[in-house]
Amino acid sequence: MSEFTIEDTVKAKPETVFDVYLDHRGYADLLKLIRTAELEQEGEPPPNGLGAIRKLHLVGATVREEMTEYERPDRYSYRMLSGLPLDQFDATVSFTPTDEGTSVSYHVKVVGAVKALPVKWPSEEAIRMFMKSAAEKAETREAGEPARTEPA
Repeated sequence: MSEFTIEDTVKAKPETVFDVYLDHRGYADLLKLIRTAELEQEGEPPPNGLGAIRKLHLVGATVREEMTEYERPDRYSYRMLSGLPLDQFDATVSFTPTDEGTSVSYHVKVVGAVKALPVKWPSEEAIRMFMKSAAEKAETREAGEPARTEPA
C-alpha cells in the first residue's frame, strides 16, 4: 500500500473551497484527464453528499467513486469503486480555516491491483493538478467574480 498527503493553502473560505472540490460538474474544467463527470446516484445532502456515486469519464477509462463521509465544510472522504487497476483507493480531504483562508489536506491510501504498476506517482500528480486548479477556481469565486454556471 502507498499512502501520501498533499497540503495546500487556498485564499478562500472553507465553504467555498469545499464546494469547488465537490462540484462534479466542474471536474472536467479542473483536470483535463476528465472528459465529463456525472452522478450515477445522488447523495445526502444532494447532489454530492454521503452515498453519492460519481462517474468520471477519463481518457481511456470510466472511474466510479462513492462518497463515504460528508461533513461540510470540514471534510469528505471517498473511495474508488471501479475503473482503474487498483485494489484500493481511499481519500479524505480536510479543510481547516486559517488566517490566509483554508488549509487543505488531501490524504490518500492506494493499492495497485498489479504490483509491478506504479500507482503512487500518477495518483499524486493527478491530485496535485486537481488541487491547483481547484484553488484557482475557489480564489476567483471568493474574489467575487461570477462563478461559471454549468448545467446539471
